[in-house]
Amino acid sequence: MSIETLTAIVRGGRLSCRSVPGRKAALGRETCDKGRDLKSERKDHSAGRTAGAWQIVANTLQADIIFGRIHLREHLVEDEIMKRLDISRHTTRRALDELERLGLTVREPNRGVYVRSYTADEVEDLYEIREMLETRGASRIPLPASRELIKRLSYLQEQHETASREERLVDVTSLNNEFHDTLYQACGNPMLSEAIRLYSLRTQPIRVMYSSDPSWRRQAVADHWRIIRALKQRDSNALSMLCREHLRGPKLHYLKLYHISHMKKTIAIRA
Repeated sequence: MSIETLTAIVRGGRLSCRSVPGRKAALGRETCDKGRDLKSERKDHSAGRTAGAWQIVANTLQADIIFGRIHLREHLVEDEIMKRLDISRHTTRRALDELERLGLTVREPNRGVYVRSYTADEVEDLYEIREMLETRGASRIPLPASRELIKRLSYLQEQHETASREERLVDVTSLNNEFHDTLYQACGNPMLSEAIRLYSLRTQPIRVMYSSDPSWRRQAVADHWRIIRALKQRDSNALSMLCREHLRGPKLHYLKLYHISHMKKTIAIRA
């Protein structure tokens, strides 16, 4: 994958990747349709050091997490990333800082950066908090909503739907976040909307795992349009219930994968 292809992620181009089985370290795997490593295609070795390169690298790593090439709890080693993408340590650290800001990774003292993961109990606890916050936020939005809010959300959702259809999954994630940030900012309580945003980021690793599933993306698109239609009505309870139900899919998907993984580990230990 060339720098030009990576840049297309930022500019909204399509990234159509496949998971490639094999080596233990996902960062060393091939990452595009043609199955060629980034370094073998690079035409300009200085491109990774240009302005904005850290954002391109952050989007590349985010895509790797979405497509399962980088796994939960996996250690992101700076030197491996630098070698794979032929970039500076400064660019690498800026990219890792961005992943941490997005809630996708956690930095452990004296150990490094790891892809964030949660136990089943932690997932239940997080989503219980999100349900309380988001249903409360939805209930505070004045209905029917303003034309400006409907217009903004409709625009974002059109972009989200297009990105989903074209399988631009990094864009799907960012547009989904912007849709919900815009929605809950309308609740009239800045502290509440900020709490909603922060807990949404805490569950980002859970949601990005789900975004590669076409059926979930179709469901998310349909849910967003239902939320927009509900905003045009006067039923706050109906809007709150839609927002609550919208949270269920990623949570259930993550828990299913978690229990399957736990079962496999148990069988392996017994064997």
